[in-house]
Amino acid sequence: MLLRFLSFVILSYLFFAILKFLLSWGKRQRGLRSQERSTETEEMVLDPQCRSYLAKDEAILRSGRYFCSDECAKVYLARGKENNEGAGMKDREGGTSL
Repeated sequence: MLLRFLSFVILSYLFFAILKFLLSWGKRQRGLRSQERSTETEEMVLDPQCRSYLAKDEAILRSGRYFCSDECAKVYLARGKENNEGAGMKDREGGTSL
């Protein structure tokens, strides 16, 4: 009777140990895959308007520059047009500009 009980306890322990190993093995494999992905670096670009860095594949490309949003692109490009128009006015008024 005691021998049967000890056999049951040992077999139960082995069963749960194997089950625990198999379940944790899948988690370890997923962890290794995520570490492999995290070692890949993404190219970062600078938004010239708000001066924030973001991944190039998430950025918006307008007029050869990368922006974090349409709003930043519109503000920056509008500001650029204003600066160019102001320079043209100086040329017409006799001032010099480069």
